[in-house]
Amino acid sequence: MFRSGAQGPEKIHITGLSSRAMFCNDLKEKYEKRIIIKGVDAETMHTLLVYTYTSKALITKQNVQRVLEAANLFQFLQLVDACASFLTEALNPENCIGILRLADTHSLDSLKMQVQSYIIQNFVQILNSEEFLELPVDTLYHILRSDDLCVTEEAQVFETVMSWVRHKQSERLCLLPCVLENVRLPLLDPWYFVEMVEADPLIRQCPEVFPLLQEARMYHLSGNEIISERTKPRMHEFQSEVFMIIGGCTKDERFVAEVTCLDPLRRSRLEVAKLPLTEHELESENKKWVEFACVTLKNEVYISGGKETQHDVWKYNSSINKWIQIEYLNIGRWRHKMVVLGGKVYVLGGFDGLQRINNVETYDPFHNCWSEAAPLHVHVSSFAATSHKKKLYVIGGGPNGKLATDKTQCYDPSTNKWVLKSAMPVEAKCINAVSFQDHIYVVGGAMRALYAYSPLEDSWCLVTQLSHERASCGIAPCNNKLYITGGRDEKNEVIATVLCWDPEAQKLTEECVLPRGVSHHGSVTIRKSYTHIRRVVPGAVSV
Repeated sequence: MFRSGAQGPEKIHITGLSSRAMFCNDLKEKYEKRIIIKGVDAETMHTLLVYTYTSKALITKQNVQRVLEAANLFQFLQLVDACASFLTEALNPENCIGILRLADTHSLDSLKMQVQSYIIQNFVQILNSEEFLELPVDTLYHILRSDDLCVTEEAQVFETVMSWVRHKQSERLCLLPCVLENVRLPLLDPWYFVEMVEADPLIRQCPEVFPLLQEARMYHLSGNEIISERTKPRMHEFQSEVFMIIGGCTKDERFVAEVTCLDPLRRSRLEVAKLPLTEHELESENKKWVEFACVTLKNEVYISGGKETQHDVWKYNSSINKWIQIEYLNIGRWRHKMVVLGGKVYVLGGFDGLQRINNVETYDPFHNCWSEAAPLHVHVSSFAATSHKKKLYVIGGGPNGKLATDKTQCYDPSTNKWVLKSAMPVEAKCINAVSFQDHIYVVGGAMRALYAYSPLEDSWCLVTQLSHERASCGIAPCNNKLYITGGRDEKNEVIATVLCWDPEAQKLTEECVLPRGVSHHGSVTIRKSYTHIRRVVPGAVSV
């Protein structure tokens, strides 16, 4: 039994907009003694009349749809809300699609959102129903693009899309590119992608989806070089996109051996192996990974060089949670950078203890060997570097111990040559960069700002101002946002806060506070199993 919150009986002539228009305006019904109301049966009309004079209505599974439709017709808004609440509580995998259609027909936005949320949370139980195949494209699009879509593997989403298209193939084939863009193809198993996706006859006859296939191929080849909506794991999968804060230096010049791995969506921290020890460190028990470089390739983290580890190169295997030593650098260095391009790791510039160097080394992970590439135009250290659309960019840096440069150096591996691009708005060193969507973002040094460079337009713009300097900070993309970690302010004090830049909202916020300030650290993004996640309090991170 539903009782309205009204204090007295609700009268048709003041509550119903349709009836008010019928009887209060100069329409013919105003002068009729008898009005025929179509589409409402006698039992439902009796329910409405009882509700009108008693503010009570009996809602059951058998009459809820008819009462809802009649209440919506006569604009009994409280009764409409009561029916919607009844339907929300009665949701199950068998009836949710029908309730969704009902909500859509009567423009009940709140009910529609709740049903869509139910479908997202119970996707696997619903997707095999025949009614699911009747979903309109806009509703299917909304459901499939959700990060919260409850699936155990992305293959379920792909197979759902193809079943939906084949159900009415003649009219839906043209919709395949639109719907397929919400399938996270890069996260499919490479074998499954080749055997089941690329070989699918409908996929092969739809050239509009080829850019999506190419994105997945490039991601399988080079991992984190490709960042898009489709490379972010969904919340209910057994992996999560996280960013790692690797080593660094604290306020009292102590060196950090820990690796902090944060999952911003789940407000959680993952257990990660400490930085590796060299033979010298095993004897001295000193752990001094500082002013090294790091990068991610195929979900493995590579670190190289450093003030006391000049020739060392290690990689972190996330599946076994271990650091593995690989072939040494030919030229030892620190204050340098690493970048992934075309499935290879590039080590660029830096300082060798005597001078800034322009040497560039390239690592082939298949053969575990290093070779030389064309040297930089400008010898620099403490610069920013990243790759974007098959080219490599070196930005700013220090040509000597006192000065900084504003130069942007660009490398094309197809020609093995460097060229100069549009200079930064300021001269800067102790900075970092990351490729994100269609821009390269640069932060750090004394700039007190986040800048963006467009490789397509060869132009720079100011993104947002920072409240403090963040020299030698880290920056990493994660879940379609940018995270700026640590650094040193204008007083040379280390910073413990993590900032988050949301490009969609165009807003900079403080994400959390680390247990200690850190600078000269590494910051990279990987996908990690969350079987060992430790929950943390929002706004703080524990170690």
